[in-house]
Parts: sequence; C-alpha cells; structure tokens
Amino acid sequence: MQASDVFKLAFKGLRDRKLRSFLTIIGIMIGSAVILALIASSSGLSTGIQAQVGKIGANTLTVSSAGQFFGGGGASGGGGTQNYQLSQQDVDTIKSFQGVSNVFPYYSQRVTISYGSNSISGSLIGVDTTTLPKMYQGLGLYSGSLPDPYDPSAAAVGYSIAYPTGSSDQLILNQMLSITLGGSSKGSFTFLARGIFSAYGSVLFSNIDDTVFISLQSAQLLLKTQYFSGLYVITNTAGDVATVQTAIETYYGTQVRVMNAGSMVSSITSITSQLTVFLGAIGGVSLFVAAVGITNTMFVSVMERTREIGIMKALGFKSKQIMGMFLAEATLSGILGGIGGTILGYILSFMLGGSLSGMLGGGMRGGAPGQAGSTSSTTFTPVFTPELIAFSLLFPIGIAVLAGLYPAWRASRMNAVVALKYE
Repeated sequence: MQASDVFKLAFKGLRDRKLRSFLTIIGIMIGSAVILALIASSSGLSTGIQAQVGKIGANTLTVSSAGQFFGGGGASGGGGTQNYQLSQQDVDTIKSFQGVSNVFPYYSQRVTISYGSNSISGSLIGVDTTTLPKMYQGLGLYSGSLPDPYDPSAAAVGYSIAYPTGSSDQLILNQMLSITLGGSSKGSFTFLARGIFSAYGSVLFSNIDDTVFISLQSAQLLLKTQYFSGLYVITNTAGDVATVQTAIETYYGTQVRVMNAGSMVSSITSITSQLTVFLGAIGGVSLFVAAVGITNTMFVSVMERTREIGIMKALGFKSKQIMGMFLAEATLSGILGGIGGTILGYILSFMLGGSLSGMLGGGMRGGAPGQAGSTSSTTFTPVFTPELIAFSLLFPIGIAVLAGLYPAWRASRMNAVVALKYE
C-alpha cells in the first residue's frame, strides 16, 4: 500500500468523526498559536527596545527627582521634608564626577499644541537645542532649522505634530503655534515653528514625533521655575555608565532616580521573559490537552473500528500498515492544527504586541526624559524567523504523532480472529 493510500484512509477516518477531529485540531491550534505569538512578540519587543537604545546611546543616563516616590532634602542627602529639586548646582556637581563627559538639563511638560484647526496632545521639552543631535542619534530636520538657544519665540516640532494623521491642515515653517500647559501651571503661549523634525519614533517610551522643543531659557520663563525636570548625563564611554550611576546614587541617596538604557532593557526583557514563560506554559497546557484529546480520539477510534481492523488483517494488511494508517490520522491532525495555529498565531502576535507595548509603556510613565506623564508607549513589530515558523509547524505534528503512537501500536497488535468476532 502506497503512502498516498495511507493518508487517504487517514483523512477518511478524520472526516467520519468530524466533531471529535475538529475539537482536537482546535486544541492544537490554540497551543501552537499562543506559543508562536509569544515568542514573536517577545523577539519584536526586544528588537524594538534595542533600536531605541541605539537612538539615545548606551552612554546616556537620565537623572530626575524622586518625586512622589521618595522624599529628600539637600543635595548632600539631608532629611528634608520637601521633594528634591534639581538646579544648576546639580549640573555643576555631576559634571565634576569622574567619567562624566557632559550634563544637559531639561524641562518637560505635557501640553496641548494648537494651530489652524488642529489641537494635539503632546510633550514640551525645554533644552539647549544645539545638543539635540548629540542626545538623539540620527535625529534630523525635515525642513527649517534648529531654534536659536537665545530666541524665546522659536520652536522645533516633531513630525506627527506638523503632519497629523487624518488632518489636511498641516504646519508650515514660521507658522504660529499655541502651546497650552497642562497640570498645575496652566496657560497659553505662542511660538514660531522654525523647524520640523523628520519622523523619528520613540526613544525609551518618549515619542519625539509628538514633542515640541524650545530653548532652555524659554522653558524656564514659561514654567516660571529655575528647577529642572531632569538631567541628561553623558559619560565618556558606555563602560563608565555603571560607575557614574553608582556615584550619583551614592551622593544623592533616594532623592533622585537614575536610569540608564541598559538597565531599562534588562528590566523590560526580564518582564517579557516572565510573561513569555507564564503564558507559554498556558500554551503548553493547551497542547498537552490536545495531545490527550488525540490519544482519547484514537483509542475510541480503535475500539469503534476493531472489526474493520480485523477485516483489513484478514485481507493481508500487515501490522506496520495498520499502525501507519492510525499514525497518519494523528499526523494529519498535527498538520492541520500546526497550519491553523501558525496563521492564528501571526494574527494574535500583533494583537498581543499592542497590549504588551501599552502595558510596559504605561508602567514606565514619567520614567523617561520628555515624557512628563505621557501616555505614549513603545511600538514594535513581531519578529518571525524561519526557525520560529518551522517550529510552529513541526512541533504540533511531533506532539500529535507522540500522542497517537500508543493507540496506533495497540491497533497494529490486535489479533485478527478476535477482531473479527468483536461486536
């Protein structure tokens, strides 16, 4: 008997037991889809975060006040009752630490940007605008120029603000922008759009495309404070990051939060790995249940077809041919479940990707420069490698074959005379 005949008989066996076969294949699909979606999403998230780290540089630290998380007093770690506030004195202090190349203070605030018929929620960052290309690697202008650090009316805007999705009203150079502050310091102010940045994306959960940049002096006047939202600390090399971070944390204690790109990547990778293991276990349980279903289905099939097996043996079918026919049924279940699971997993990975990025982004609010409570989060595309696709297709088949091995063996060992007498 040829292999094609074996699979034809196997397909007929599945078709004769439509409901049981369908439920078994659904179980395989769910397990395969969950595992594929989790691995692809985790790989995509890791790749996306690595790309973001590459934009800001591995030798960059961010220092911000501990805010509501910790209390603090003076710069030397005293036990005052007010939250610690970063000033020019802290810029000079940190610059003096060994391994520090430069320190750039910044102001950050959530704002509403209005021009024409558009009203867009975004972030306002006040910083020495000449340092932007140093802080955000690869950031370039789409049109115009960087604002003069001494021009209080100049601003540069992100691409999404100048060209908002779904709006025909687009920003042109030197057009007036109305900036409305949020939070406790409400008020509206007008700036001229001197430059528009090219599309850039997110950097450590801060979306540059939804940001307006103004000079440090303008932000100081606007927010009416001499205290900075945070500091960008640039080290000499990436190898100096850990040493500088330890020095800052030792000096300030719990009064400030110090973050570096590498530690954020490690933390997020740890979170996604735990999620992958947890949810992957669910996918594994689903495959295990599917395997039990295959075993049960085939045992019942063997019992129902005992007389048929006896007739086949009487006609000259060998034991290995009987075993092959039942294994082919299990293999077909695995093939159909693997293909369906791969398609379902591909769709699910994009849905899961949005949930993961939103959850991780939400957990990092306020933690990155320029975010100031932003609701923006990192975005990423699931990564599907040939190895992952092959695993998604072949692993369910392997599970199905293993699950069907014993029932197929039992069928092949059946005594022909006893089988023919079975009622």
